[in-house]
Amino acid sequence: MFLGIAQPVPQAHKYSMQTYGPYRTAPLGREDLARLSSLRPGIPVRATLLHWVLILACFVLVSVAPAPWSVLLAIIVIGANFYGLYIIGHDGLHRRLFDSVRANDLWNDVMIMGSFGAITRLNRTNHMGHHQDTCLQSDPDRHKYLHQGKEAVVPFAAFLSGLANLVPSVRNVFFARGTKRSSQGYSARDIAILAGWQIVLIGGLSWAIGWWAYPVLWLLPVYAFGYRADLTRVFCEHSVLLPDREADETLRLITYRSNWLERLFFAPHNMNFHAVHHLWPGIPYYNLPDADQLVRARMGNDPRLVIRGSYVAYLLTYLRWRLRAGTTLAAPGVT
Repeated sequence: MFLGIAQPVPQAHKYSMQTYGPYRTAPLGREDLARLSSLRPGIPVRATLLHWVLILACFVLVSVAPAPWSVLLAIIVIGANFYGLYIIGHDGLHRRLFDSVRANDLWNDVMIMGSFGAITRLNRTNHMGHHQDTCLQSDPDRHKYLHQGKEAVVPFAAFLSGLANLVPSVRNVFFARGTKRSSQGYSARDIAILAGWQIVLIGGLSWAIGWWAYPVLWLLPVYAFGYRADLTRVFCEHSVLLPDREADETLRLITYRSNWLERLFFAPHNMNFHAVHHLWPGIPYYNLPDADQLVRARMGNDPRLVIRGSYVAYLLTYLRWRLRAGTTLAAPGVT
């Protein structure tokens, strides 16, 4: 393993996702892609149900044994399982849960997205824009991996807390302007799902545990282990130790070979294989390890295929690098 930096691509490909074109056709052939893109709906269905069973078990635990230890344990377990649901929901945004778009969106909205106020049909626009425009100024998630706002310990801590990027993240996902998403609007079906979830969560938790249960046992884990953790993951998987203009000329796709504990909180359901996910977003999450193995076997130790060993280690490496770089990254014409 190595903490590598991708090699610059030809000048003609600057700021374009076309820089990844050769890697979409060389390592994996049509037969490989057909096999790896084949859907097995039973896998995400079972995983979704298991996550909810564990979340419900935490609610029951706190209701029968309310104590600081049970609340703390519940927050951690609920948060980790919510993030697992979120990553399955991410596959739903790509419509890779079921072959039927209608079935995909219905399951994703009812079982996952609606629980935190999202709707697949609408909210997939932001994520598709990220895939289409990675390395471009128009990438709606670009604010997550740029160097701006991460200059020293305090700004970087504010970013990792999620507070510094909360407004642009919410705006891009829920209040996008100038996109197809902004003109679609919510249907009666969408409103019923969203309202139903909030009634169940707020009413059920308040009745079974107390008024504080919804903010403490749902909103807090969703924020800390879902939104904040995903923000950190996206940063780590697209951040390069170069000024942003130079980084945009490289391959901003990084795969992590971290341990099971890191993956549980940073990249559940194989999202650590982020390079192959970006190159072939039609491959469902449960086939990403096989895709990564094939690519590595056929391309060897190509330095443009960046592998890092740990999310936490990279965050520390990045902070040390920024402290050494000082303000030079903010010089005009460089960021």
